[in-house]
Amino acid sequence: MIGCAQALSLVPGTSRSGITMTAGLFRSLSREAAARFAFLLAVPVMAAAGLAEFLGYAGEPAAGPVDTHAIVLGLVLSAVTGFACIHYFLKWLTRFGMLPYVIYRLVLGAVLLILLTR
Repeated sequence: MIGCAQALSLVPGTSRSGITMTAGLFRSLSREAAARFAFLLAVPVMAAAGLAEFLGYAGEPAAGPVDTHAIVLGLVLSAVTGFACIHYFLKWLTRFGMLPYVIYRLVLGAVLLILLTR
């Protein structure tokens, strides 16, 4: 069920993590468990996308030499900041819940709907 819900993130404007957490909550997971599961589901997708991009650049002779130091540095820094964001988001989630995020998404959706229907 959660994987099927995650496929809904292909609809423009749908948050992958948001729809995954919502599906987890509907499946009786706690907020923390739903958030952890949503972030864990992102790992294979992000890894595959990064590998595809890397292979695309490495396979093009016109692109020139690949700066592997910059790629490794970017990978390490993004992993560290990503894990830190997940850690602090989970703490924030246990304190405030999902309501601020839901309000934000509803307001953003209303604003975009108004702007696009003008």
